[in-house]
Amino acid sequence: MTGNYRIECIPNISTADPDILERIAEGISSISEVKLHFVDPGGSANRTVFTYTGPAHAVFQASERMIELALETIDMTTHQGVHPRMGAVDVCPFVLLDEEKYAHDLIKAVDHFAAHMGSKGLPIYCYEHSARQPDRKNLALVRKGQYEGLAARFAGGDLPDEGPKTWSNEVARSGATAMGVRPLMVAFNVNLTGDSKENLLTKAKRIAAMIRERDGGLPGVKSIGWYIPDLDVVQVSCNLTKPMEAGVCEVFERVQELATTLECEAPDSELIGCIPASQFDRCTAQTLGLGRFKPFTDQRILEI
Repeated sequence: MTGNYRIECIPNISTADPDILERIAEGISSISEVKLHFVDPGGSANRTVFTYTGPAHAVFQASERMIELALETIDMTTHQGVHPRMGAVDVCPFVLLDEEKYAHDLIKAVDHFAAHMGSKGLPIYCYEHSARQPDRKNLALVRKGQYEGLAARFAGGDLPDEGPKTWSNEVARSGATAMGVRPLMVAFNVNLTGDSKENLLTKAKRIAAMIRERDGGLPGVKSIGWYIPDLDVVQVSCNLTKPMEAGVCEVFERVQELATTLECEAPDSELIGCIPASQFDRCTAQTLGLGRFKPFTDQRILEI
């Protein structure tokens, strides 16, 4: 069930503490056959995205080690950050990188892994292709109320699919995890300039509303406008869930058009984690202005 087909794991961990990140990175890298591509911390979000790939059996081993280390070192009762979150390991998605014929095997393997980690005390809400309830497919709905709303969710019967079903000090410390198989996604932020921070934030929120799919925008685009204090930048922050239909090039160009209409500029962008090589079909990393805040290297390009 957890064979040699290749997968990607992109956990979002609720800390940017460099000592904790180093421990987790070492834990992931200690698993033979797993390649850790990138560790992408965000100070204001107090959140870090890890990206690693390998044969499924090895990636699950690395993921178990990652979760163990995160739960040992992160206390959600004191966590603060600008990004929505509900747990120390906030989101743990798995993506198939191999032939589609392995899709069902991966779903079964993630179900097994979720049950295993739940038995070790981690509350898990299964989402996307692994969702066991229709209203849990969408991550935003799974994470409703964030960490601060979890105790009330437990009390009201909105319980995790795996793991503890009773609120306790241990659950309060770990929070809950959204886990599941999802399609390939690209996390991509476009930076705005040319006006005051207050005006730019208003414009970023307007642009986000115009490009997101649910409001009639681009296919597969989920977006918000926000200000990141540690980078001192206003961004249109996007998750591209159908990158083969609306990828980084299309989104960047559309945001630039809308920024011009709103009398500001979108000169460059930021990639969170890694990106498929196929995303550079009509533009380049230089065209997108990647690398303003963190180096953009070939290590961040997945050969798919």
